[in-house]
Amino acid sequence: MKRTELFEGRSWAVRSKIWLELDGKMVIGAGRLAILEAVDRYGSVIRAAAEVGVSYRRVRGAIREMEATIGHSLVHTYRGGGEHGGAALTDVAYELMAQFKKHTKGIQEIVNQRFKDAFD
Repeated sequence: MKRTELFEGRSWAVRSKIWLELDGKMVIGAGRLAILEAVDRYGSVIRAAAEVGVSYRRVRGAIREMEATIGHSLVHTYRGGGEHGGAALTDVAYELMAQFKKHTKGIQEIVNQRFKDAFD
C-alpha cells in the first residue's frame, strides 16, 4: 500500500486504554488502579485524591462504583479525627489490583510495536 504525505515525516503515535469490565460495567483501569495504590500507600482517601489530582468526592465515587459493580468492599475507612482516622484496602482490593496488572501486563508494549511495524 502506498503511503501519502499524511504519514511521511510525521510523528504518529497510537493511544489505547485498557480496563476490566464485569457484566459490561467498567471496574478498573489505570486511573482507578492509581487511586487504590495511593490509598494503600497513604492510608488516606483524602491524600490519595491529592496525589492522583482528582477531587475527594470523585475518588470516593470511583471507589463506590467499583464496590457496587463487584459486590465487595475495596476500601475500609475509619473515623477518628486527626491522626486516628484513615483507610485501608481489603484483601479483595489487593486481588483486583493483582488481576488487573496480570491481565494487562505487556499489552501496551504489544500495541506500540504493532503500530510501529505498521507505520515504519
